[in-house]
Amino acid sequence: MAKVNVTSMTIGEVSVFDPSIPFRVSWPAKGATRPIEEEIVEQLMYNSGFEYMIKTGMLYIENLDQKKKLGIEPVDATEPVNVIPLTDIDKKKYMSYGIDKFKEVLKKLSIEQVNDLADYAIEHEIADFEKSEIIKKALSKVYEKDIIKAIQLKRANKEE
Repeated sequence: MAKVNVTSMTIGEVSVFDPSIPFRVSWPAKGATRPIEEEIVEQLMYNSGFEYMIKTGMLYIENLDQKKKLGIEPVDATEPVNVIPLTDIDKKKYMSYGIDKFKEVLKKLSIEQVNDLADYAIEHEIADFEKSEIIKKALSKVYEKDIIKAIQLKRANKEE
């Protein structure tokens, strides 16, 4: 049976539990990869939580042929078009863009990827006020995240 390598792209622990299969797996940290039988991944794609994590890039499948088979990418795709992984190199690059280009890139990211970008900015103390406000507005319907305030709190905690 073929295995699908599923990698966590989020900072914290991620878990999937589906009692109907029954199946349980967790990724302890960003970059952790779990090989899962292809048949199980096909069944998990009917689990709305798992499907959401795959389609928003929280969990990532590298193999393009497997993604096509699972309906994640178009069958004629030669590279990922629906779910594009967001690496730390990408995040650093995006945070260095000018405002217009930054806004364009943000439109292409899922809400979870924008949240991940915000976490990256906080972690690396990228205190760009204008970009922080753009991210804050983009996340406002789902998350309350203020990058500048979070950086200030982080620095205050270091001083204590």
